Amino acid sequence: MRYFIKRLAWFFLLVLAAAALAYAAAGFNEKELDELAQNEMGGSYLSTQYGVISYSRVGAKDAPAVILVHGFSTPKFVWEPITPFLVAAGYQVIAFDHLGRGFSERPQVRYDAQLYRSELADLIDGLQIKKPLALVGYSMGGANVVDYAALYPEQVKQLILIAPAGYMGANKAVALLSAPVIGEWFARVFGNMYSGAAIKAAVDDGFAPPNMLKDFQQQASFSGYTDALLSTVRYYPMGDFAHRYRSIGEAGIPVSAIWGTDDAVVPFAGVASMARDVPQLKVHKIEGGKHNMTYAKPQEVAREMLLALEKYKKLP
Repeated sequence: MRYFIKRLAWFFLLVLAAAALAYAAAGFNEKELDELAQNEMGGSYLSTQYGVISYSRVGAKDAPAVILVHGFSTPKFVWEPITPFLVAAGYQVIAFDHLGRGFSERPQVRYDAQLYRSELADLIDGLQIKKPLALVGYSMGGANVVDYAALYPEQVKQLILIAPAGYMGANKAVALLSAPVIGEWFARVFGNMYSGAAIKAAVDDGFAPPNMLKDFQQQASFSGYTDALLSTVRYYPMGDFAHRYRSIGEAGIPVSAIWGTDDAVVPFAGVASMARDVPQLKVHKIEGGKHNMTYAKPQEVAREMLLALEKYKKLP
């Protein structure tokens, strides 16, 4: 019995040592995303309450503004296949990297609803964008813009939601990542691989531009990315935003939802709950569309976006 316990103790020590080595190795080659690194990469940057954000602004500045808000893990380059269609139709398109993603700063703070509202508010004010305006949110970005519009309805002309978060509920992965130490280990060791898997698959299958994987890997090479994802999982209730959707329904803000019927990340079935909370909802269905449809089916998504935008273009 004593021999068995001794062997078991050695086994657990080896497992702990391997886990520690894996954790250390995962962050070994990470770099700091500081001002020097941002300057070397180029682009446009804006100081906000929580940190400096990277953004792009394309099209005439006197054209109607459309702000594109990306989701949980894939930065603003997710909008690149769609942007040319919107600019060609006469819109100015503003996209930005959430704090902790892309080439925006990675502050060591709580990534909660206040942070995501603040970065959007600071972007709008910092770029002096004319209000009311159109907000487009993809996946978690859908919850971001709904949350913002629920609190500042006078600033928003319309919402366009692409496979929006808010009705998925909790899952086992969230519970696991919420556990202290365990969550940090899984996020550090597997975070980049998990977040980049969908992009790699889309590139390999020819559904995404080859540069998307390179762009993802470049931004993931800077420290703080998986920390931001983990903090978001823990403190941002993207699976339960029904109360904010109900506020949008009561405010009467025009809402269009573009959703793929084969979305396994944010299932199309969620549209039924959203329709109950937002009576004015207009649904644009993409047959066979998956969660990656912004870059796998950009022409179809852009067409539906433009149909929604043109309907309310003349609103004051």
